[in-house]
Amino acid sequence: MRFLEICFKPNAFFHLKSHVCAGSLSIDRLAGMKMEIIKYGESACLVRGKGPNWCAMLEAALSSTPPVDFLEFVRGYDNLLLIFNSPAGLEAVSPWLAALPAVVLGQPAGGREIEIGVRYNGPDLTQVAQWAGMNEAEVVALHSGAEYTVRMMGFMPGFPYLDGLDPRLHFERRASPRNYIAEGSVAIGGAHAGIYSVGSPGGWHLLGQTEQSLFAPVHAQGASIDAEQVFALQPGDRIRFIPID
Repeated sequence: MRFLEICFKPNAFFHLKSHVCAGSLSIDRLAGMKMEIIKYGESACLVRGKGPNWCAMLEAALSSTPPVDFLEFVRGYDNLLLIFNSPAGLEAVSPWLAALPAVVLGQPAGGREIEIGVRYNGPDLTQVAQWAGMNEAEVVALHSGAEYTVRMMGFMPGFPYLDGLDPRLHFERRASPRNYIAEGSVAIGGAHAGIYSVGSPGGWHLLGQTEQSLFAPVHAQGASIDAEQVFALQPGDRIRFIPID
């Protein structure tokens, strides 16, 4: 399989160098965005990137100027899966990337600004405060004072992995997960914050509770499905937690 190296120039002109390789496409943008593309089955490509906002930039390009026969994309934690209607290999993706204007790839990350009310009454709030060397009010102020970005959806339908958690609240997940965590539980685990979208087992530390519904399966029926009706949050959304009584 061919190996292509594409350098993205600010004036939208590109230089392509062909090599023989074991099966990936490497893309190096001079502005700092680097991507690797790997064929994923018969009709998809997995894109892995480095650099700030590369995923949001590529999503914007897919929405505004999709490649031929493109069906949809699925965002992972550090990758993007491009799915096509028919078999498509690297040859279908590289010409599209090379033809994209630099202004498209340079678009700032989008996403909505969303406020979510939280009652900070979680069973782990006291323990987290002790670990952090703070009182409970300080933990609440730290957690609610940050702006979070939905990095990806996963683990369960509608569960958001949130970047932006203050490092002082980075703690390993519970050694023994709880058998059940209620829907709407606002939690932290490792370097991330999150919200349990449905009741389930889980090992994150519970700081509070929200009444915001994140997953509406009733809207996931029928021939035409709107993801924004099914899931309250989308990757790229910016979240702020608002303490409520």
